[in-house]
This record gives sequence, structure tokens and C-alpha cells, in this order.
Amino acid sequence: MGLTKHWSASGMSVETDRTYTGECVDCGSPLELYEIDFEKSRRIMRCTRCGLYHFYKKDFLGKWKLVKAGRVSDLWRKPSK
Repeated sequence: MGLTKHWSASGMSVETDRTYTGECVDCGSPLELYEIDFEKSRRIMRCTRCGLYHFYKKDFLGKWKLVKAGRVSDLWRKPSK
């Protein structure tokens, strides 16, 4: 895992550990954690360069498996009927 710099309210740079191993399926850049759901064993990661969202789910062995990748964050919302 790598460190990503973010700016705090005081104007100082703060490093957070949000970059995880994995590469974007489109451009090959590192991914950062966008959202995680422990109850459903799902996580959403975002490419640091192109912004592509990667949707992962845990398999029965407990490893993360890529389910799909998409450009907009609306992909993981259920369509209204």
C-alpha cells in the first residue's frame, strides 16, 4: 500500500494510507479506496489518474475479485422501478 497526500483545513499536507495494490484495467495506474461495505463484503476503488471505478467482491476463499469497472459512480446504485 502506498501513501496519498491530502490537504487538511490548516493547509498542511497529510498523508493517508488509501492507495492499495491493484491497477486500473484501463490505464494501469494505482487504485485508491473509495468505499467499502463489510456487511456485503464489497469494496469500490477508484483510479488515481482516470477516475475509473472498480467494483470488487470477496469470493468464498476470502480474496477480492473484480466484478466490473465503470466510469460513473451511479453504476452501483440499484435502478428504481
